[in-house]
Amino acid sequence: MKYDFNKKVNRSNTSCIKWDYLNAFFGKNDLNAMWVADMDFKAPPEILKPIQKRAAHGVFGYTAKPDEFYSAVISWFKRRYDWDIEKDWIVTTPGVVPALNLTMQEFTKAGDGIIIQPPVYFPFKDSVKLNERILLDNTLVLRDGHYEVDWEDMEKKAESAEMFLFCSPHNPVSRVWTAEELERLGNICERHDLLVFSDEIHADIIFKPHKHIPTAKISNNLANRTIAAYATSKTFNLAGLQLSLNIIPNENIRERFKLTLERLHLCMSNIFGIVGTQAAYDYGEQWLDELLPYLRQNCLTVRNFLNENIPEITVIEPEGTFLLWLDCRNLGLDDEKLAAFFVQKAGLALTNGIMFGPGGSGFMRMNIGCPERNLIKGLKSLKKAMADDSPILAGSGPVNAPDDC
Repeated sequence: MKYDFNKKVNRSNTSCIKWDYLNAFFGKNDLNAMWVADMDFKAPPEILKPIQKRAAHGVFGYTAKPDEFYSAVISWFKRRYDWDIEKDWIVTTPGVVPALNLTMQEFTKAGDGIIIQPPVYFPFKDSVKLNERILLDNTLVLRDGHYEVDWEDMEKKAESAEMFLFCSPHNPVSRVWTAEELERLGNICERHDLLVFSDEIHADIIFKPHKHIPTAKISNNLANRTIAAYATSKTFNLAGLQLSLNIIPNENIRERFKLTLERLHLCMSNIFGIVGTQAAYDYGEQWLDELLPYLRQNCLTVRNFLNENIPEITVIEPEGTFLLWLDCRNLGLDDEKLAAFFVQKAGLALTNGIMFGPGGSGFMRMNIGCPERNLIKGLKSLKKAMADDSPILAGSGPVNAPDDC
């Protein structure tokens, strides 16, 4: 392998939320941080060098996106997803969640129904409530360790909705949706004339034999009602550069989206986000192809360790993302004590499942985007915690986490 994912990078004192703000969210600092959804790997040198070269220039004026930026995006989408997109379809924003909120504000009004599929990425729920829309939970169904859409409920909720917030691949349950599922969802959205905002930020972190299928690629009708959000932030660990891509095939929707960006004067992008995104799509493919089996092995390490040592906790088999959804219901703890158990006894900072809404009770989300040794260290701490019979103090562990993490 060309790249070393076993190398530990000390992220302390870099103002990173994941490691430097543990006390603010968990009440203590001496924790193994496996919560915020960024990885502990350095971005590949093929991305770092262009950024460093641009920084060395020393002048950071207003910067446009060159044609080469768009060519890199178009080429990546063709190679990785076999999706032919056009330059005009690409609209950038400072992040996926800002784009989600912009879409909701421009295309719906207060009191409109918005469908989400919990347990799901918590800014979905927060955005609906903050914008005074009506939250419609189409809660996913767990059958034999596999999450499925409740189709009857989805059809019913669609009758009262204007918009569908879709997570593909799904965070936190790690589903990679099939063509058949996407077609069925698309048919429901067509019947009820729903606008679709599809968060596809984890699209590149997919484990074989699964394959990411862009929502808007399923049919012309679905493409004409979909805003699909992508970014290099999860794939190459570039979240701090704050640039996301919104692929909008429908011209009318796209022009309204762009006009709202203009009203907010958000049409420009971070200079290093531009350079980093272009470099990632031009030169980052080998790094990603080596990262994916490493992450897959981390998944297997967790599953095998828990099976052998802590059978009370099971892993929902991941199809994608670097986030594991742990079923802890057999521990017999309520959600407050479950969170406290991981913090107090195991010394682990994970994300409490109840943050993701209905269906999250009794679960924890674990970030395995880290060197194997750190993962094993955390698992050994968890095993030791299981043997600790000291009482769990109520009130430990966070209920909230920073937005967009």
